[in-house]
Order: sequence, then C-alpha cells, then structure tokens
Amino acid sequence: MKLLPALLSLALSASSLEAGLLAYYSFDGDFNDASGNANHLSITEGLPTITTTAGNFIAGGGALDTASTISDRAFLALTNPITFADTDAWSIAFWARRRAGSDIRQGMVIGDTENNIDFIWLSDNPTQVQGVRFRSTDNNNFNFDVGADDGEWHHWALVADGTGNLTAYRDNIALGTSTSSTPFSVRNVAHGYNTDIHSMNGQIDEL
Repeated sequence: MKLLPALLSLALSASSLEAGLLAYYSFDGDFNDASGNANHLSITEGLPTITTTAGNFIAGGGALDTASTISDRAFLALTNPITFADTDAWSIAFWARRRAGSDIRQGMVIGDTENNIDFIWLSDNPTQVQGVRFRSTDNNNFNFDVGADDGEWHHWALVADGTGNLTAYRDNIALGTSTSSTPFSVRNVAHGYNTDIHSMNGQIDEL
C-alpha cells in the first residue's frame, strides 16, 4: 500500500456514491484546511505555533509546533468536528516528532479533549504502549508497539476498513491489524484527552 504523506480522509462504504478527502493541514504558515472543505483549525488553548526552523518540519514551509509542558496544554480545534461511524472506512495519516525530554505520556496527535476516549496517541509509556494507541468512541484500545521513542520524524497512518479492523503503519511498514470496533470523533489537533497530562510536545506536519 502506498501511503500519502497528507491524508485525513473518509472512504465511505461500498453503497455510498462518493468518498474523499475531508481535511488536510499542511501547516505551511497557518492552521487552514487545504482540502477545500474550509474545516480550518483555531487555537483553543495555549500557544501552538508554526515552526519554520530547518529540521522542525518535513514538507512545505513549516509544521505545527506545540511546546507543551506537562501542565500547559497547547492545542487547536476543528471548525466542524469529524465523526466516523463503526461502519465507515477511514484513514488518518501524519508526520510527527516528539520533542526530546517530553514526558512519557505526551504525544497526543488528534482526538477529543472533551472526553478520555477518541484519540490517537504516540505513547512512550513502557507500562502501556511505546508506539501508537488508538482509542475508539466506544472505548476500545488498539495498541501498536515499536519500542522506545527515538526523537525522530516518523510517518504514521491508521486505516479502518469499516468492519472493525484497524491497521497501523509507521514509515510505510505495517505494524499489525487489530479487530474490535472503530468509531471515532476528531475535534482537536495536538491534544485528545480531558486532562493536562496527556498533550503533544513536539511537531506535527502534513496531517
């Protein structure tokens, strides 16, 4: 499977007439949605910025930077939250890098800050998962381990097939497939939990 470096898309079921890109954030100077759907991001809390420092972004001219501490959340909200039903096929992909010295719990990429479900988390917690954890709207955890975080840029993709299967990829290498159920709500970027201790401390690009 060839993974695109910029994709937040919903592929509807076979009975649907269309499917397509729902949102695309390049972070090349602003927080706008470049998909044509005008689902722009706005700052909700803290001071997320666009970094143009060489090495701090992957493509284009910049990346989202959230220099969060463990008690200082910095995140954004979608104009219109995106909700996937359990029977929807969808994929979410992004580049990300955790900042050296970030807390083991930090690494939330997207989700919903109004609850403790609905998130994609690049966890470096050796007692839970070191890799990526997806938690669905119905509170199912999908864990994909890759080992301790190395502080480097990696491309991540999660693909749900609409029948309960979720496959995770890092740098175009499949990490495995887990089966349960995959409904999901995306309300926020750079955070996805209703406490301060789970935040993003680093950069996200080409979401």
